[in-house]
Amino acid sequence: MKYLLLPLIVYIALLTGCASTINRTTGTVKETSQVKEIAVQSIKFTPIKSVSISLDANAQKKLADNANFSEQKLREKLRQVLVSGNYLQSGNANAKLQLDVLITSIRVRSAASAILLGFFAGADNITGQVFLKDGDKVIDNFEVDISYAFGGAMGDTDMRMNWMYESFSTKILEELKKLMPITK
Repeated sequence: MKYLLLPLIVYIALLTGCASTINRTTGTVKETSQVKEIAVQSIKFTPIKSVSISLDANAQKKLADNANFSEQKLREKLRQVLVSGNYLQSGNANAKLQLDVLITSIRVRSAASAILLGFFAGADNITGQVFLKDGDKVIDNFEVDISYAFGGAMGDTDMRMNWMYESFSTKILEELKKLMPITK
């Protein structure tokens, strides 16, 4: 019996190690989908001119206990991902959209607890509301939730945070591609 416990723990750790979700409060749920995906009505592609990231009051309070979170590094990664996907084109005269990200929750484990305790110390996470705007009009909004619970050798803080910033940014790009596919 005790030989079955270790594989079970490893299996559970792999299932809970990394996760990312997109939550939408509007849209039509596809009833035929097992996952209950929300259908997103696509619109004509328009380049994004600027990106902003801010923290709500809840995230601001948590910032003191999560000193390894960097709003600037997240902003840089998001800009890099959007530029590489051709969505952020701040020099383009036709670019007029604004992408606003409001971080609502953060948690970053200390390096010691991540390395020594791994997923037993809980998961790191970043949650944020994303708003795509044309002036004051919100074209689309959704929530991105990223979590990372691995530890051990993979518990290095820089490695964990880089993965979190990359994953958070990539999820935003994936949603923008659904909303505004680039046609060639």
